[in-house]
Amino acid sequence: MNKAKKMPIGMKDLYYATLLEDIVGGLTTYATPKSLAGAVSGNLNPNGSITPFFSDDGPTVIVTSQGLMELELGIDSLEKEVAAEIFGWRIDSNGVLIEGDSANQPYIALGWRSETSDGGYKYIWLYKGKIQPPSEEYQTKGESVEIKSGSLNASFIKRDSDKEKKVSVHSNDEDLKPGVIVDWFTKVYEPDQTITP
Repeated sequence: MNKAKKMPIGMKDLYYATLLEDIVGGLTTYATPKSLAGAVSGNLNPNGSITPFFSDDGPTVIVTSQGLMELELGIDSLEKEVAAEIFGWRIDSNGVLIEGDSANQPYIALGWRSETSDGGYKYIWLYKGKIQPPSEEYQTKGESVEIKSGSLNASFIKRDSDKEKKVSVHSNDEDLKPGVIVDWFTKVYEPDQTITP
């Protein structure tokens, strides 16, 4: 019996969680996840490399490596409170967003879900990264109005605690334990250290 294909056909429920602590050989802890913005699109590039080694007139070994994980993210718009938190900016007593340098920008985890062609959802968390402040585009209104959406670029690295970068699961996976995706956006998922061979 053929399984239904799990092709992505959507993106929604975009959340972030500020990384609080990431200790080598210890634990990584996060703040409670919050909604980032409305998701429009996402393009995730793992930037890996494959290097063959040649001997005796042919390739004999292939070495792979993981690079910086980069995410191009289309969103509707950022609330100023979210922008202040993820970019390390401030809001003054008059409610004005002050966009200073990014010396205080925290690491965050980023999660979302993608509807798939089999009627389920793929759930994702990227564990440790930073988002670049967005470029802004403005245009005067003409006879027809063009709505401008936002675009963010983010980069993610391995956690210090366990060297993990990303976790994902599909709601229709046969081995998915009950309760895993129920809490997906209430806290950042931490892997069970018992790995099935």
